[in-house]
Amino acid sequence: MPITHSLDHLKKLHQDAMRFFEAELSMIKVVLPKITDDRVAKTATLLLSSGHTGTALLRLAAQPDSFTSETVMLARSFIEKLTNFCYANICDEQEYRAFILHPIYKQYHNIGSPRMDDDPYSWKENLEAGEKRQAELRKVGIVEEAIAMFSETKSNLNWTNKTIAQRIDAIQKWGKLLDPFFTVAKYQYYADASEALHGSLYGCMLNIGAFEPGFDPTDTEALEKRNLKDMTCVLLHLGMLVHECFTLIQYSTDINEIWEHSYDNRGHALNLLFHVMERKIREDTIS
Repeated sequence: MPITHSLDHLKKLHQDAMRFFEAELSMIKVVLPKITDDRVAKTATLLLSSGHTGTALLRLAAQPDSFTSETVMLARSFIEKLTNFCYANICDEQEYRAFILHPIYKQYHNIGSPRMDDDPYSWKENLEAGEKRQAELRKVGIVEEAIAMFSETKSNLNWTNKTIAQRIDAIQKWGKLLDPFFTVAKYQYYADASEALHGSLYGCMLNIGAFEPGFDPTDTEALEKRNLKDMTCVLLHLGMLVHECFTLIQYSTDINEIWEHSYDNRGHALNLLFHVMERKIREDTIS
């Protein structure tokens, strides 16, 4: 559908989305020290990390004419971190234990691998040194548990066998978050981010819309409008995911003042999303 917003108006909407996303990111730092639930606290590293990713994404998003593909790459990481944060808090105990033990399993294998400062001509000695380091680690009970849960020989297993879609399904079945935001974010950005990350021709040309039916990438004004609209939508969608994480935390920790502020921001952002997409606003979707 052709974009009827003027270029100047889209620039204003883009700036509004930047401010919304930055505000949601800033609230993460305020929320984290208030967490009292043990499980939420142990998974909150993902929320902290998403804040760092979001800050980097915000810098790229300020230049929609140059970094569309790179922003989408970071959007995928941001989506997955927040999805994992929510999923790790609502999954069963075995899945949660795998989440906790996975870093230990990874470290066990990393410590047995060759090191950058190893003598490249002493491969046998390097291998034996790695095995010795691993043997020492195996004396620690939690390391044995981690190896038993994952593998002593395979070093690249994921912490969960659930796909991102299955993790979102679990969040949906939990029924206490506005899960459509996770679903929309996945289908809107996840596949394109994979193409960009893996360097396909399609992924490297996301920023010019060359494969979009009916779009003329040589029309510079239309291209600038397209990139501003797309970047605005990315920022709004991702910021609304942050609010859902605050909602999850709110069930176990009193962050009502911050949550209310984020909730108001989310309402304005949803109105802005409908506006930039040139759709009618539905009040029943905001509550």
